Amino acid sequence: MRLNPEPIPPIQGGDAHNGTKDVFTSREADRSGGISYPAGTIIVKEAIRPERDFIGLVAIMRKIEGFDPANNDWEFVEYTRSSPNDIFTIIASGGICSGCHTGAAATDFVWVHTTGDAP
Repeated sequence: MRLNPEPIPPIQGGDAHNGTKDVFTSREADRSGGISYPAGTIIVKEAIRPERDFIGLVAIMRKIEGFDPANNDWEFVEYTRSSPNDIFTIIASGGICSGCHTGAAATDFVWVHTTGDAP
């Protein structure tokens, strides 16, 4: 399920996932006491980099029960590629990603809910 109704444009001044983005989730959030995703949820953000016409970034969050309680059990991995024929390679994971996502702790570490781009 796509979380943003329209593609999210690059943020002026740059952002961690620079490009035009779409965010998808495998499960709906529980909204009874805020926003919380159940264990087993996978969230995928894909981005088309500026001046490109292919997906050059894929960032994945997987919620694994007991994985990392300090980060609400999310595992973070970011992949990039330079051309449409390249294989995606890991560019960031773990603390590099969670350090940024801590700023979205109120929305279960999922930034799209803080920007007004998601329901």
